[in-house]
Amino acid sequence: MRIKPTLLAIGFTLSGFGIAHAQKAVTIGYATPDLSSSFWVSMTYGVEDEAKKLGVTLVKLNAGGDANVSTQISQIQDLTERKVDAMVVGATNGEAVRSVVEHAIGTGIPVVGLSSLPASTKLAATVGANHYEMGRLQAQCLGDAMGGKGEVAMISQQQGQSWADRRRQGFLDTLKASYPNLKVVAESRNAVTRNDAINLVDNWLQRFPDLGGIYNAVDDSAAGALIAVKGAQRRGQVKISASNLSQTAQQMIKSGDLVCTSAQQIVTQGREALRQAVAAAAHKPVQRDVQAPSIMISSQNLATVDLSLLSAPASYRP
Repeated sequence: MRIKPTLLAIGFTLSGFGIAHAQKAVTIGYATPDLSSSFWVSMTYGVEDEAKKLGVTLVKLNAGGDANVSTQISQIQDLTERKVDAMVVGATNGEAVRSVVEHAIGTGIPVVGLSSLPASTKLAATVGANHYEMGRLQAQCLGDAMGGKGEVAMISQQQGQSWADRRRQGFLDTLKASYPNLKVVAESRNAVTRNDAINLVDNWLQRFPDLGGIYNAVDDSAAGALIAVKGAQRRGQVKISASNLSQTAQQMIKSGDLVCTSAQQIVTQGREALRQAVAAAAHKPVQRDVQAPSIMISSQNLATVDLSLLSAPASYRP
């Protein structure tokens, strides 16, 4: 597969609203699902840094994990009671938080959905990536790396998260259309952390001795998969792909342990979500659906990518 050497230009500008600084004291509530995830760390960096630039107050609440739906519901209720001027919400589970999000909207608080979207048609704006395309790119990369045939397993992340569902579908549809000799022999939607992935892949390698590839919806599970593969002395035999291009993934690409990662401009999305929220709070026009482009990154083009758009600085701590 031929990989383009440069990152696609994003289809929106960060100065689109003409907001140099907030004109009055503005408080934005930010509900994030999981700051143990490198993805949400980078997203939060974009949100926080843009809030500082615009001079707005940010109330940041972390649910502490994708499974902690009740915690996030309580946090969104708290932001509603605080009467923040607008919210940015990355959902633990889009369907589960819909009611509490729509209650906030009903009180007059505009809500911007970020990446993992609340399942509501009443959002002021949505900001994210083309997650279907990210799954499609992973299928191309992994399929080519495996020579178009063999057994594949999938660590797809939790069902109900819109981004995970779309990446999964893009991967599966592309396998069916372009790689009919690749067979998915196992899938988990429960393994979330790196440790989960280690234990899961340990088991898979015993159950499926011919396993040749592992799809990962995020880089963190890919890191766990690699530990298990190395432990089984299958390094190089089992191809690993991922999404998001965290610091860990960059090192895995450089070492040759990750064949590719499908990436998105995570930091830019965080910045844009904050800007959309500030615009909505000020009753200014918003861009209803903002999607950042996706790119396949491998050892062939890693050095050419502007990483400041994709991931937080290594020194950043949320």
